[in-house]
Amino acid sequence: LRRKYGKQISEDKQAYEKYIDTISRHVGDIGKMVEEFVAFARMPTPEFHHADLENIIRKVVFSEQVAHPKIHYEVTCDSPSTRIWADEQQLNRLFINLLKNASEAFENEPEDKKSEIKVTLAAEGKELIAVIRDNGPGFPADHLHRLMEPYVTTREKGTGLGLAIAQQIMEEHNGEIRLENHPKGGAQVTLIF
Repeated sequence: LRRKYGKQISEDKQAYEKYIDTISRHVGDIGKMVEEFVAFARMPTPEFHHADLENIIRKVVFSEQVAHPKIHYEVTCDSPSTRIWADEQQLNRLFINLLKNASEAFENEPEDKKSEIKVTLAAEGKELIAVIRDNGPGFPADHLHRLMEPYVTTREKGTGLGLAIAQQIMEEHNGEIRLENHPKGGAQVTLIF
């Protein structure tokens, strides 16, 4: 429409461009929703191998840092070994979903706020525990118990599948995922492997 009729529009061209941008944005949003639904409906059977959890986290954090340069990311690891039996692709997806959620938490925050996302990895006995914490507004308390159900979302553009996929991946890895609001503010996701 922009290419074919853009040159023919002479009256209220600014409104025409605005309408075209709105259509494009909504088509993109629908595409994302379809991708999330397909990914949720067709989760591949995990292929387990030895994987380095710290390495996976650092790669995903690096990508997110490039995509969101205004957010300060920090990764700390307090474990001599971070190797686990896992499907590396699924863990990539897990951390992409969780870090994407964390970055989206800052969308309605003031421009001058110092946005931070911290990822810590530590060993406790035979468990590796990864914690993703942001200093955003936190999870809505009234929805906290339902956020991992499919299609439950509190965001205007959310599909309600990101946390459901994260929970499914953790279950397939015999792990556990916990969502909570940190006492000092912000959301916290704890992953127990």
